[in-house]
Order: sequence, then C-alpha cells, then structure tokens
Amino acid sequence: MLQMGVISPSGSAWASPVVLVPKPDGEIRFCLDYRKLNAVTRPDNYPMPRTDELLEKLGWAEFISTLDLTKGYWQVPLDESAKERSAFTTHVGLYEFNVLPFGLQNAPATFQRLVDGLLAGLGEYAVAYLDNVAIFSDSWAEHLEQLQKVFERREAGLTVKAKKC
Repeated sequence: MLQMGVISPSGSAWASPVVLVPKPDGEIRFCLDYRKLNAVTRPDNYPMPRTDELLEKLGWAEFISTLDLTKGYWQVPLDESAKERSAFTTHVGLYEFNVLPFGLQNAPATFQRLVDGLLAGLGEYAVAYLDNVAIFSDSWAEHLEQLQKVFERREAGLTVKAKKC
C-alpha cells in the first residue's frame, strides 16, 4: 500500500489497530478496526440502493453488461483533514490513508454518492451498487450506445477491472 501511494507515514494523534482476518481461500485479509473512530463519526445517511429494486430493473433486459470498479474505495482521495483520522498502527510504525479506506462508517455512502453522481441521468439503463455497475438494454444496438454513454462519464477518473467485467 505504501508503494502504491495508498498510505503514507503518519504523525497523527489518531490510531486504529490492524486486524488480520483469514479469507475462505486461506489468504489473509488486512483489516482495520475503526470502531472507536466510527463511534464518534457523524453518520452520512445517503441511501444505499435496494438490491431487489435493482434486480427488478434488470429483469426485462435482453443484454446486460457489468462493470467492476477496481479497488473501488481506493479510487477516492481523502480530504486532508480526514487523512489523520484514518491512521493505523503496525509493528513498523504509524500510517494514514491517502484514499478512502474500507471500514469507515461513511465509506459506503461516500462511494455510492460518487457513483450515483457519475451515472446521473442514465438511470433508465445503468444502475450501481457500490463498485458494481450494470448496464442493461433490450437491443444490441441500443446496448452499445448506452455502454458508450457510461464510458464517457470520466469525471471521477474511476477505472474498471477488465477481467471481472
């Protein structure tokens, strides 16, 4: 993460512990225990889409394309004032995030708001649930046009993981 620019060394007064959690495939997932930070965070109640409503929209479609946004949250830069609060301790020092980390109470709402804003006006054929975007159409020609419109939305600078699309 340090080499990728995701984190930087920190001098913050804030510090959350690291928790290593085993994945079902035997690998280890790096997690942060932000419970104390989340306890003093004002909640962002931006609504998350209901999966049943999203699936209902897709139900009639003849063509569906899905896009998976690569390391979704890590594509969102953190505000300078938020960086120090994201700090965490390791056996080799204190670090803070430069981008939105997983585990923060408001991370899902922040990311969903970003993606919803990116897809604004395209709701008839493009929906998102966090880092997963679905584009759906009833004809191939229309589908290609709609995909093009979604790909033209580059304001947020988000990238997709091609092998998961």
